[in-house]
Amino acid sequence: MSFGAKKFRSRRQQLAYEASFAGKYQKRLKKNPFLYFGLPFCGMIVLGSYWLAGFTQVKIDRDDRRVQEMNETDIINVKKNQRKFDIKDEYYKLQGLSEEEWEPVRVKRLKDESENVW
Repeated sequence: MSFGAKKFRSRRQQLAYEASFAGKYQKRLKKNPFLYFGLPFCGMIVLGSYWLAGFTQVKIDRDDRRVQEMNETDIINVKKNQRKFDIKDEYYKLQGLSEEEWEPVRVKRLKDESENVW
């Protein structure tokens, strides 16, 4: 404990402090810290979680509204707008044959820049 941690009070100030709410609380806190600090702290955490549950529920409801069941007409429209599947096109895409239109070109160096040849 450092010297400046405890505040000096005269005898009359000390009696007035002990009679105040803060003094009584401090005295009881030193006797039973869990009852006067731990229990209220845990209680606030529990009550806060119940209070915040409403906000979380609003977020979950909003996300649920975005995902909806599809009726038969929606399913038919989705199937009409689907891209036709052709196995040959997919094969050529996997082979990378459509990417042959480019050629690797060396980047021009600046005037005084080295070639980085090892």
